Formats: sequence, C-alpha cells, structure tokens
Amino acid sequence: MTTMLQNAIEKLKGGEGEVTLDFASVPRIDTGVVYALEELAGVAAERSATVRLRAVNADVYRVLKQLKLVERFCFLNG
Repeated sequence: MTTMLQNAIEKLKGGEGEVTLDFASVPRIDTGVVYALEELAGVAAERSATVRLRAVNADVYRVLKQLKLVERFCFLNG
C-alpha cells in the first residue's frame, strides 16, 4: 500500500494533474499509510492536483474523517 502511495506522490511531483487510487482491497490502514496519505495530500495541494480514492470502506473512511483528511480527497464508489 505504501509503495502505491509513494508512486502516486512521484506522479504528482512529476506533473500529473490527478491520480486515482483503488482501495477496494484495503480493509484497514496503519500509521505508515496515514503518513503517506498526508504527504500525498500535501503534494496534491501544492500542485493543485486532484487525488481520487475509489472503493474506500467505512472503517478506512472513518479513520480518514477522524484525522480530518477526508476533505483533502475525492471519493468514488466502487
């Protein structure tokens, strides 16, 4: 998971205007993923880029909401 996030960060740093990450197979996230998501959100904000998270389950969404990260991403169903 963190490798996927690091790849997304590099894409944004390289000039991509948006990235979409599929969370369908992610049942929960740990602190390493949280830190990577915070970094991804920061890079996206610096570059005025969009990060879309697809198929985020309720538990992961709840963690992101508690950490006040949900407003920094776009969420897609399925």
